[in-house]
Amino acid sequence: MSMTPREVIERLKDVQELDQKLAALDREIDGGPKAVASFTRAVAAVDAKSAVIEERTKLLRAQVKLRENEARTAQAKVDRLNEQARGVKTNREFTTIRSEIANAKLDVTKQEDEILKIMEAVEVQEKLIAAAREERAKEQKKLDVERAKVDAAIEGLKASRTDQARARPAMLVGLPPEALSIYERVLKARGAAVVSLEIDYCSGCMERLTRNDIFAVQNFSRLIQCKSCSRILFAQ
Repeated sequence: MSMTPREVIERLKDVQELDQKLAALDREIDGGPKAVASFTRAVAAVDAKSAVIEERTKLLRAQVKLRENEARTAQAKVDRLNEQARGVKTNREFTTIRSEIANAKLDVTKQEDEILKIMEAVEVQEKLIAAAREERAKEQKKLDVERAKVDAAIEGLKASRTDQARARPAMLVGLPPEALSIYERVLKARGAAVVSLEIDYCSGCMERLTRNDIFAVQNFSRLIQCKSCSRILFAQ
């Protein structure tokens, strides 16, 4: 036995109510990752900060090695001049080489002072790295806790959606294929496929209906679609 237009509309209204509930659940499920986005960004921000600090530390350590090489070169020069000083013959030569030795020792001292300054800077950076690691651990813990909460909530939403969706196939039984096709197509495009008639207007888009269509909607004589938005109309 075929369904009357009134029965079709009432059934489609029920299907639409269920579909809108399912769509709302889908939005909540899809929105799960957004709920932890701020926590994810906080972890990423700490990682970015740590990367900058570690890169700076790497450059400072490279400077230490460079200064150490320069200090060794300067010390080798002092040692070479000291060796040469043992073989000088005149006071003038001795005075000259002593001046060179003094300058070379100053260069060694300068390089050693630079090394100490850079090493102090390295220690500061290492402390910053340690602090950043602690900060990251805290932010990661917050992220893990929030993600666990969201995952649990999503599992509950998915279970609820599965339970509610089981009723849908039975609700479609007996619906005319053409009416169901219109409903599915308009629902996908508009979010609501079955809407009420408000006086002389489609409540979905506020387009005014013709007198013949209004009469048909009010008497449930046939399925009427809005000429503007294609929604199926029913009388309150």
